[in-house]
Amino acid sequence: MDAIERLDRSGLRGRGGAWFPAARKWQAVRAEGGLPVVVANGAEGEPGSIKDRWTMLRRADAVVAGLRAAAAALGADEAHVYLKGAFAAPAAALERALAAAPGLAVHLHRGEDSYVAGEETALLESIEGRKAWPRPKPPRPYSVGLHGRPTLVQNVETLSRVPAALSDPEAYRAGETTLVSIWGHVRRPGVHEVKLGTPLRAVIDDFAGGATDGIGLLFPGGPSAPPLSAAQGELALDPDALRAAGSGLGTASLLVVGASHCPLAVAVSLAAFFEREACGQCPPCVVGTGRLAGILRDLEAGTARARDLHYLREAAGFMQQHGYCAHARTGATAALGLLARFPDEVAAHVGAGRCPHGGHECDPFAPASAEQAAIEAALGAA
Repeated sequence: MDAIERLDRSGLRGRGGAWFPAARKWQAVRAEGGLPVVVANGAEGEPGSIKDRWTMLRRADAVVAGLRAAAAALGADEAHVYLKGAFAAPAAALERALAAAPGLAVHLHRGEDSYVAGEETALLESIEGRKAWPRPKPPRPYSVGLHGRPTLVQNVETLSRVPAALSDPEAYRAGETTLVSIWGHVRRPGVHEVKLGTPLRAVIDDFAGGATDGIGLLFPGGPSAPPLSAAQGELALDPDALRAAGSGLGTASLLVVGASHCPLAVAVSLAAFFEREACGQCPPCVVGTGRLAGILRDLEAGTARARDLHYLREAAGFMQQHGYCAHARTGATAALGLLARFPDEVAAHVGAGRCPHGGHECDPFAPASAEQAAIEAALGAA
């Protein structure tokens, strides 16, 4: 049985956000023929997510071993690791691991610090010396990737799990865990290894010491999927279960927002993040994210009119159908999902002409927010 068959039996899925079966991705590259390339994606950019940097700092040897196993399985003669320019400590840890296990040529790249640089085609553009802008698709990297060659782009946490998955596929499948960045209004923000299927409320209580202000909102995948209400806290930490509930696990950046905070203030914070991080390449994203953020600001402040909700849904619907990458689609879906969870809050803001919670009091997706600063501190203490 070859490595890809063993990987398929293990059930390993990618940890970059989509939870796509790793073996299928490897097989797609192999099927293209030619001389492929393997790229490790360490350009972690989700607000509140530190699990990829934690992996590179604490499990650099496993990342390198997984990278080399992927290259051997595909017949690649070179590999690359892409990180944000700011990730000096993770880069140093990987360099030490590479020096300790010479063999395959592995090139380490420190690129842009933008959020979109972590998109798989944007990072290929950056490695090739251009601005980290997503490429139109198709073609996809498995057929036309780095320098036109078939390319496997795999998240660093995924690669760190490859050695265990290949060693004993059945055992890996039976006891599969994932890293979760738990942040927000919890007592102990940080990274934890959690068994898939654990109820979200148990993850918060058992690993992060519980919520400090009750639970108002749960974002299982950071900003990349609609949030859940407190009543949905018994849902499993599982990508399929969360997708069925209208949310998603994404990079497992589990944000807890306290019950006393205004959901629409959080919606404004979410939309502002997507507006701020739009790369500027395609008008549907630039215009759409700005339009969505503007309407939500008015809604939260109580200055929006009922018809503005129609304009918001119209703009979001357009964003969900257009753009080179998933940025616009994700932002629109996450914002609409949040509003759908709290129709009474939306009606109260429009009807009262003000925020009944007293104003914009929670901005977790802002740069250097208190919530992000706390979990970044947890990475520094790791």
